[in-house]
Amino acid sequence: MQIRKIVEDVYVPEMQNVVIDGVKIEPPQPLPWYPDNLGWQVNTSRHVIKKSPEFSKFHKFIVTENETGNISRQEAVSMVPVLLMNIKPHQWVLDMCAAPGSKTAQIIEAVHANDKLEEMPAGLVVANDNDEKRSYMLIHQLKRMQSPCFVATSHDGQHFPSGMRVARNGDELSPLRFDRVLCDVPCSGDGTMRKNDTIWNTWSHGQALALHKTQVQIFLRGVQLTKVGGRIVYSTCSFNPVENEAVVAEVLRQTKGALELKDVSSELPGLERKPGLVTWKVMRKDGTYIDSVDDLTEEDARLKSIFPPVNAEKLHLERCLRIYPHMQDTGGFFVAVFEKVKPFTREDKLIDDQIKEAKEEQSPASEVGSKEVELPTAVVEQPQPKKQGKADIKPASFELMDSENPESIEIRDFYGLESTFPRDQFLVRSEGKEKSKTIYFISRAVRDLLTSPDMHKLKVVMTGVRLFVRQNSATIEEYSRTPYRLTGEGVPLLKRVMSQRRRVAITRYAELKTLLTEAYPRFDSFGEKTAHQLDTIELGCCVFDFKAPAIGADATDEKDASQDKEHENFNPGLVLPLSIPVWRGRVSVGALLNKQEKKALCQRIFGVVPEETPAHLKERSVANQSSKSASQ
Repeated sequence: MQIRKIVEDVYVPEMQNVVIDGVKIEPPQPLPWYPDNLGWQVNTSRHVIKKSPEFSKFHKFIVTENETGNISRQEAVSMVPVLLMNIKPHQWVLDMCAAPGSKTAQIIEAVHANDKLEEMPAGLVVANDNDEKRSYMLIHQLKRMQSPCFVATSHDGQHFPSGMRVARNGDELSPLRFDRVLCDVPCSGDGTMRKNDTIWNTWSHGQALALHKTQVQIFLRGVQLTKVGGRIVYSTCSFNPVENEAVVAEVLRQTKGALELKDVSSELPGLERKPGLVTWKVMRKDGTYIDSVDDLTEEDARLKSIFPPVNAEKLHLERCLRIYPHMQDTGGFFVAVFEKVKPFTREDKLIDDQIKEAKEEQSPASEVGSKEVELPTAVVEQPQPKKQGKADIKPASFELMDSENPESIEIRDFYGLESTFPRDQFLVRSEGKEKSKTIYFISRAVRDLLTSPDMHKLKVVMTGVRLFVRQNSATIEEYSRTPYRLTGEGVPLLKRVMSQRRRVAITRYAELKTLLTEAYPRFDSFGEKTAHQLDTIELGCCVFDFKAPAIGADATDEKDASQDKEHENFNPGLVLPLSIPVWRGRVSVGALLNKQEKKALCQRIFGVVPEETPAHLKERSVANQSSKSASQ
C-alpha cells in the first residue's frame, strides 16, 4: 500500500502535463479490473523516458523497487489467472509451470495477505518448472519475495511426483494435495504478438498440434494434485482453440465429472472478455483444413481430441475467458477456472474416505480399489529414470537445525529471541563437517513438506528466507559473542521477537539519511541520544528502528533540531516504520543491506544514490572495528 501511495501522491502528479514533440504523454493508469488499485499499466516508450525527466525518474523508481521485490513487472493480462484462483493465506498452492515467476510472485502475495495481522501464513507455495535455465530465472525472481512459505522444485509438469504423503500441522499422513493449482502451460504464444515481433515470423499451426497432448497431460496431472473442493486454473497466452477449448474439453471428458467449469463472469468486474469457443476449424501443419476425425492420418491419430466436442453445450465451454489485445490495450490470453467436485483417482477416493471417517482406521487400498473400479490409478505415465548430466539442476541439500543446537542457542541468547518464535524451523544447507554459513527460516507448512517420509521424490531447488549469515573473519568470532549477523530479509521475521537490548530507536529523517547514504558513519554523526544508545550497546549486529516524527515535533537536542529542519526536502511518501539490520563497530556503524535494497530506500525517501563503500573498507571494515573494540 505504501508503494501505491507513493505512485499516486508523488509520481503521477508530476507526469500529468508532460509533452514530448508536441504530443501529451499519458501518465500511468490503474488497471480498472485489478482489486484495490494495486495493478498499474504504463504505456511509455524509451524515447519518452529519455526525453522526459519526470518519466525517467519514475522509470528508475520502478526498476529499483522491482529489484528489491516491492513491485513486480509483467504483462497486465497475465495477472488474470492468479486473481481468478481466489487464493487464501491458509491454502497450499502449486504453480506447475512457474518460470519465469511473475504469476508465482502474485501467488506468494496472496498467501501473505494476512501480513497486516503479523501472523505467519499457514499456506504453502510450490513453484515448479522443468527447464533448467528458466528454473534459475524463477529462483532469482522469487528470492526477492522473501517468503518462508515458498519452495522451488524442478520436475516435468506431466510427472510431478505422485504418492507423496504429508502430515499437515501434526495430523496423520495423507496424500499430498493442493487447495489451488495453476496450469499456465507451455504454448505457441501467439497472444504475445504485440510485444514479441518474432512470433510473426516463427509461429505455425504445427506448434499448437505438437503441444496439445503435453498440455492435456500437464492439466490432468494438475487435476490429480488438486483437493476435492479445490480450484484449478488452466491458462495459455495463445488464441488457438487447439491449445485452449480443445484441451479443456478433453480433460473434462477424461475426468468423467470430477471437474466443473466455473462461471466467473461476475469476477473481476471491469475486465473485458469474450466467451470461449464452442466450435472451431482444425488445420494441418501444411495449412490445409481437416474436416473430421476420419481425415486424420495414422500418424495424427493421437490428435483426435483437437476437434470440437459433440457435447460442447453440456461442457459449457462458453464459460472460458478469451481476452484479446484490442479490448483493453493488453496482450492476448485464455483462462478457464475449474472446481474439483468429486474424486478422480483411487488416491482421491482414499483422501475422501479419510475425511469422512476422520480418525477411524483406513480401509486397505485393495478394498478402496474394489469400491471405485471406474476410477483410474493414474492418468499420466510415470517418468523413466533420467541420467544426471552436467547441465541438470542438482537438488539442494537442506537439513533442519536441532532447536538445541549450540549455534541455535548462541543466536537465541545473543539476540534475545522470545520463546514464542519457532526454533524448529531453522534450515541449513548440508556442508559436511563445516559450520553452517547461512541459516534459513521456513514456515511450518514447508517444514511439514520437507519432513515428509516421501521427500526423496521431490527435487527441491530452493526454499527458505536467509535469516542469519556467518561472518568469516576470525576476529569477529574472537571478540563478538556470535559471528552470525542478521540479514535484511530476515529482520521482518524477527523484529517483533527480538530483545530491546539489540535495538536502537531513531526518529529523525536526518539520522536515517546518515545511516543509509554514508558507508560507515561514526557515532557522532547522529544525534546525542542515538550516539548514547550506540555507546551502551554491545558490539555486533543490532537493529535500527526508525519511526517518522510528527511534523513540528520537538527535537531532543539542538543538533537534532538543526538536522531535522531538512526533513521537508525528503519524500513524504515514507509513512511506515523501518527496521534495518546494522553492524555496530568500535566508533562507527554500517547498514547491513544489499546494494539494491539500500539504493531503493535512498531513492524512494531522499532522492539520492548512497555512497559507495571504499574498496579497502569492504575487505576489513567489520573485522577491524571488532579488533579495535576489543583492544579498548
